[in-house]
Amino acid sequence: MAVAARAALLSGIAMIACWQCAPSEALRILVISPLNSRSHDAMSDRLAKALAARGHQVDAYSHHPPKKPLANYRHHSLAGTLPAFTNNMSYSEARQFRGDPPRLVFKRIVEPVCELMGLPVFERLLREPPRDPAYDLVVLQMFVADCYLAWGRHLGAPLVGLSAISSLDWFSGALGNPFNAAITPAFATDLHAPMDFWQRLYNAAWSAFASHSLGRMFAEQHSFVERYFGAGYPSIEELRRDLDLLVVNSHYSLDGVKPLTQALVPAAGMHISPEDNATLPEQVQRWLDASEHGCVYFTFGSMLRIETLPRAALEAIYAAFGNVAPVRVLMKIARPEALPPGLPANVMPQPWFSQVQVFKHKNVKAFITHGGLMSSIEAISSKIPMIGIPIFGDQPYNVKTNVRKGIATYVDIDSITADKLTRAIKDVLDDPSYRDNMNRLSEKFVDRPMTPLDTAIYWVEYVARHGKRCLRSPLVDMPWWQANLLDVYAFVACVLILAYYILKFLVKKICGVCCASRDQSSSGKLQSKKKR
Repeated sequence: MAVAARAALLSGIAMIACWQCAPSEALRILVISPLNSRSHDAMSDRLAKALAARGHQVDAYSHHPPKKPLANYRHHSLAGTLPAFTNNMSYSEARQFRGDPPRLVFKRIVEPVCELMGLPVFERLLREPPRDPAYDLVVLQMFVADCYLAWGRHLGAPLVGLSAISSLDWFSGALGNPFNAAITPAFATDLHAPMDFWQRLYNAAWSAFASHSLGRMFAEQHSFVERYFGAGYPSIEELRRDLDLLVVNSHYSLDGVKPLTQALVPAAGMHISPEDNATLPEQVQRWLDASEHGCVYFTFGSMLRIETLPRAALEAIYAAFGNVAPVRVLMKIARPEALPPGLPANVMPQPWFSQVQVFKHKNVKAFITHGGLMSSIEAISSKIPMIGIPIFGDQPYNVKTNVRKGIATYVDIDSITADKLTRAIKDVLDDPSYRDNMNRLSEKFVDRPMTPLDTAIYWVEYVARHGKRCLRSPLVDMPWWQANLLDVYAFVACVLILAYYILKFLVKKICGVCCASRDQSSSGKLQSKKKR
């Protein structure tokens, strides 16, 4: 049986088993997604709705209300409280994130998000949390706003974090997760194992520096905790230790094999929803059906407005699309009318597509992307090789990782030309190695005993069933010098040093005795000769 078919069968059996064994008691769950980003909200939104479908009572606080009412799901809207990111970021704003000092970017993102806790909707939750029943579980969208970790302690409930990025190195210590810089690339690097000496040196140094710098920046959020929850709450570092489970957007096939504690669960792809199986609009379906020479799907995600790209970049993109004809291009852009004139006839611009459904069409052969992790995972799941044009954030690292795996080509937005983009597209379309590599990677990615969503649901409910600290590593409660065995190494060193000096002392004593005996023997012989 083919790997994909076997994986689908195992996943189906596991899913049936998981949904058959529904919990005997419905839980009351609080889900807070304070960051105003659809990509970061995708995992928490998907999990919240799935938990509600399981019969749990879910109270969700986010910027993206559901399109229709859902059973067991009550949404508390944060919409409009922060500037909209969706289809609202210009190219210059995006590049500012890439060019500004990390501390400034961090401050610009974090402070408004933490200040949301001063909204009436959160003040009411703070003063009058539900008691009949009380919350059994708190689920937080984790990225940069650690100030929200105080909700777990305030409500006295087990705490679950969800991360839409694949790595949160700064949580390793809080979870007792072994971070080995020899094989695990640090956050915001494009390194990969095996690493040579200089790469390991850089990785270890960068990991230590980034953890220290980020630790100092996160520590400043304690002022928000004291402002909204009152004095006496522990530091942000200590609040991190309240996490009972962290679900991350990761999988070994994407990020490499690395050691993980039970409290850190990889569930890459859990944001892909059954709703993505909806049929395509008739116009788009006809366009794809008629793309007998193949079709390329192009989008820069849910935030960036493509029409704000530099004119030279847009002209290069237009020319490249014309150069690959008769291959067609499906282009997602929120406001097609805002594009400058000159779009080639083989391009169909539309405000929105069901991306996963587009990927499932047999005529879609390649994906031009900004390198967002969610989009990359959807392409990998559907076996669509990529052309990456990263703009900011983790996008350059994601694209470089995909290039290294042989499933993508890379085009630098700062030096993009029609020839470079045309060559990158044709390489992916004409070189079968890209699709072969993608097929192999996709088979590894989907070959799991349970779907990513079912995996996340199982462990979330596990924490609710067994309570706080049920997955807590003993390392969490050990001093750093014990956790790193420094006391053991020091003891061994002392024993070896002591043994050395004892051995040295014994050798000197033995040598002294031997020398004295030899001297006495020599003296005796000399006296004997004199008597003669």
